[in-house]
Amino acid sequence: MEIVNVRIHQYPNALSDISILFERKTLGRFAIRLTETLNRKQVTYMCNIRKPLVGFKFCLITCATSALLLLLSHFGFTQSTGLKGWLEKRSAKKEARIAAGEPFLSPLVGPGYTPETGLLIAGGFLYTFKTNSQDSLIQRSSLPITAFLSTKGNVGFSAKLASFWWQDRIRFNLVAKYSDADDDYFGVGFATADNIPQSDTTSRYHLKTLIFNPHFLVRLLPGLYGGILLNINQTEVTEVNPVMAEDPAYLQYGPDNFNSGLGVSLGYDNRDLTVNAWKGWYARFTATFFGEYLQSDNNYEVYEMDVRTYHQIQRPANVIAVKLYGRFSYGEVPYEDMTLLGGGGALRGYIRGKYRDKSGIYFITEWRHMFLNPEGEPGKHGIAAWLGSGSVGPTIEGMNEWVPNLGIGYRWEVQPRMNLRIDLGIGRESSGLYFNFTEAF
Repeated sequence: MEIVNVRIHQYPNALSDISILFERKTLGRFAIRLTETLNRKQVTYMCNIRKPLVGFKFCLITCATSALLLLLSHFGFTQSTGLKGWLEKRSAKKEARIAAGEPFLSPLVGPGYTPETGLLIAGGFLYTFKTNSQDSLIQRSSLPITAFLSTKGNVGFSAKLASFWWQDRIRFNLVAKYSDADDDYFGVGFATADNIPQSDTTSRYHLKTLIFNPHFLVRLLPGLYGGILLNINQTEVTEVNPVMAEDPAYLQYGPDNFNSGLGVSLGYDNRDLTVNAWKGWYARFTATFFGEYLQSDNNYEVYEMDVRTYHQIQRPANVIAVKLYGRFSYGEVPYEDMTLLGGGGALRGYIRGKYRDKSGIYFITEWRHMFLNPEGEPGKHGIAAWLGSGSVGPTIEGMNEWVPNLGIGYRWEVQPRMNLRIDLGIGRESSGLYFNFTEAF
């Protein structure tokens, strides 16, 4: 079948109707004419089709399919009853439900790539709700859930709940993760990591991971929160390469580790919105104690410091965000629960755990910019760019080498002030593409 031409004509002052005409021109030649009238303007689509030596029925079916495609395409992009109209109705419904304090679910799916898992398909949804729809001052709680399946057969799941209760006097957060995926291990410390090349026989191993981390907080003073937390993590190495099999840390702690600990936290938070702040400060200090009293395989302590600040530049949705994070552990720290650089949150672009040790620090400055819509308000689309650096070492004094990090990203607002982010991070001889809900920090 050969499509000879497609012509579009517009005729003013026409009647309001839609018509489809199939016409047999000559032997083996047929025509399809689709005419639509909208706002007294007539639009005619004409397609001439030539198919020698076939019957009229075959060409009629072909013409009908073509007409349907033309009709759906035109409706989808120009009519209030098509795809555009459906999206507009869904957007209006979403805004109405959110304004009324009702829950709303935004599903999404897309491709991605990380240095650890390779090419992958990631999907999930962002569920937001208010714990009290009558409370106009409380923030909407959020629950982003994502899952992935990679070309290497790796699978993973993660959920991150941030909820606000009783006029924000109480907050309950939860991080839950599961993965059964290939990973890379480069030993402990900078010197070891830089001397081990990435390959199936030197760094690749298979790891199953389970993390469950609930955090309960109570407001002590305006902006000041105290909390208690539980941290449970279990790792199982099912396949190991020859280099890792001789690694001192792996030999000391073995392939299986179950760690559980209780912790306390003290934090200050005056951000305008926790999931995507435009202004304000956040600071949190946490101490977690892992031990046999909770059936943990290892006894150690972890102290965390997380300081962030957000500054609006000239207008809303044009923000400079800064984060300083430190994690310091002491005792029998297994290799999988050391401080790790890399991944989707810390120094995006590096393989998660490329650099690991008992202690670590990283620093990131990120510019986030949402473009304005025709009304001059922040729109649905935006960009981000960041610069950062980080280091690890056995102690703070032992951090004598720093790695650079930079990246760019795309932002799409799926719910008010809640974005889908797609980030391309670049590190030292490393890069990664990340797909996730909500900002990295």
